[in-house]
Amino acid sequence: MTPAAYRAALIDVGLTVSSASKFFQTDERTTRRWASDDSGKDVPHAVAVTLRLMAKYQLTPADVAEIMNAADDAA
Repeated sequence: MTPAAYRAALIDVGLTVSSASKFFQTDERTTRRWASDDSGKDVPHAVAVTLRLMAKYQLTPADVAEIMNAADDAA
């Protein structure tokens, strides 16, 4: 996922760069690097897949948190 695609995906799922850092449990500087065209860093595959699935199935960050909590409770 390119930085431009990452920025567009964040908008699609209702995240900002700042809220994405909380959602993906990473430093805000890291999410800013992913969004920066001049960083030379690719967005991690797991992050890209998560954002694409959220967009495809119209899942909000709250929906994903609920799914993850249910999975944790079932374990």
